[in-house]
Amino acid sequence: LNAIRFDDLPLPQAVKIVHGKGTRPLAYFADPRCPHCKRFDKELAQLDDVTVYVFLLPIIAKDSAAISTAVWCSPDRAKAWEDLMLKNITPAGSADCETPIDKNIALGHKYGIKGTPTLVFGDGQRVSGGMPAARLSKLLDEASAR
Repeated sequence: LNAIRFDDLPLPQAVKIVHGKGTRPLAYFADPRCPHCKRFDKELAQLDDVTVYVFLLPIIAKDSAAISTAVWCSPDRAKAWEDLMLKNITPAGSADCETPIDKNIALGHKYGIKGTPTLVFGDGQRVSGGMPAARLSKLLDEASAR
């Protein structure tokens, strides 16, 4: 798969989640109905010193777009995403705010992202699928060192 320049990603279109100091960046294309994403979020929650940019990419289920909209329209998007993925709490955000979801779908097409989770590290390395926290932390460290 082709690398994606991290600096080219439109980060304001993503839900920003900071753990610890947040010095290690990670972009994460995710669908709220993706079972692999739910497992990956549990691994991600174990990490410290990472800033995760979750690009909502509702491509799996019919209600994925509505749930993504509710996350984006929540007062605290990061909390809404983590509550949904880690605790199965559906976001209570209204569905009438402007979202970047259509732009994220276009971005997914541009980069040929056909599945979630898809990860992009700070050095541009692209990985399809989740991974255990230890491997993720190692890749984050390697990307930060480049």
